[in-house]
Amino acid sequence: MLFVSRWGDPNADKHALLIHGLTSSSGGWIRVAEGLVAEGYLVTAPDLLGHGSSARSTDYTLDAFVRALRPLFGPRQPEYSLVVAHSFGGIVALGLLDLLPLSKTVPVVLLDPPLLPTRQVPANKQSLDRIPKAWEMIVKEITEVKGVDEIQAAHPSWSREDAVWKFIGGQLCDVDAIRGVIEQNVPWSFVHLLNNIPPNIRLIILVADPHKHAACEQRTFAEYSQIRTAVIEGASHSIHREYPEIVLRTALDAIAEVTNSETATVAKM
Repeated sequence: MLFVSRWGDPNADKHALLIHGLTSSSGGWIRVAEGLVAEGYLVTAPDLLGHGSSARSTDYTLDAFVRALRPLFGPRQPEYSLVVAHSFGGIVALGLLDLLPLSKTVPVVLLDPPLLPTRQVPANKQSLDRIPKAWEMIVKEITEVKGVDEIQAAHPSWSREDAVWKFIGGQLCDVDAIRGVIEQNVPWSFVHLLNNIPPNIRLIILVADPHKHAACEQRTFAEYSQIRTAVIEGASHSIHREYPEIVLRTALDAIAEVTNSETATVAKM
């Protein structure tokens, strides 16, 4: 079963899809979702496989996460005009791009997607030293869940709602899902997903401040001229919690560019 959170008017003519990262849940998008609703969007945010109230599994490969979200696409589902995804959710989003409508340009904003191992090491030394330490920290988020007050004290720029939803996400996340992601996606390398971006996708990647977090490096995208990137100074991995206004502005500016471009094209016809 796929659990989905929704915000906004079901009859809205603009529809956004938000995809969370590991150890989180759909509720973690609360501030971004509310900002989009204020702009007239219906917002859909699923709980990933093994997270929140969605189904558990024994298959936690990337393909399994992508398949689990496929029911959100199709003739009976509204077309998305915007996708925003965080961390591992960004990798899942890349696997879903071919399901977005080809009839229009769709901005896709990825927040700090870890396409390569943290502090990339040679392929023949994949995950032997630095990577397990990073994974241990992620596992601890759900095996040693901190209380709401402790979470907020550690992240003073988060709202109370952010801290509550981080706590809920940790409580509901299945530790077997995280271990499955670790064990079933080796080698951890998803850069190849950038090689076949559909022409109707306007891909924007926001990267955490490298002094704060190293899940994603801007240089990873240097050879992809069609991808826009920006480093968010002062941001850790949780860009959407620390700087939801930047995420919203980036998304809405991209939509405005698409709209203006399409209007100009029609005017020339």
